[in-house]
Amino acid sequence: MEISIVDREEFIDGLGRKELMRLVEKILAYLDLSSRSELCVSLVSDVDMRELNRRYRQIDATTDVLCFPQKSDINPNLLGDIVISYQTALRHSRRLEITVKEELRLLIVHAVLHLLGFDHKKKKERETMREKEKEVLNYLTEAVRPGTISFGE
Repeated sequence: MEISIVDREEFIDGLGRKELMRLVEKILAYLDLSSRSELCVSLVSDVDMRELNRRYRQIDATTDVLCFPQKSDINPNLLGDIVISYQTALRHSRRLEITVKEELRLLIVHAVLHLLGFDHKKKKERETMREKEKEVLNYLTEAVRPGTISFGE
């Protein structure tokens, strides 16, 4: 697997970057994606996220996560890019009374499912996607044991 973590604002430290990388690896492995899969996860500020949301979705507001699928016949292993507003994730985590790591875990699972074609625009799609999210999140929670990924705690 080729996973890139981009964090120019240094929202997470070096240890957090490694944990985040292991989290993404576990998600991709659970979803039975090729060991040659390629994915980029970027953590950005609210200002940057607002600009991306305005440019690509014509919505002049920040959001928590954006996905940019890249899969093609030329390179079927290239899943795409996930962009997360760390500041929005932090606000959401405080409001929900969970850790920011838990919120990032949820956002990454949600985004990877979008890259795989899941959606939530229609009721049936939303139910299917939510069930898959729960399945993956339950796996991540069960997979975490002392000395493994603390992102699952």
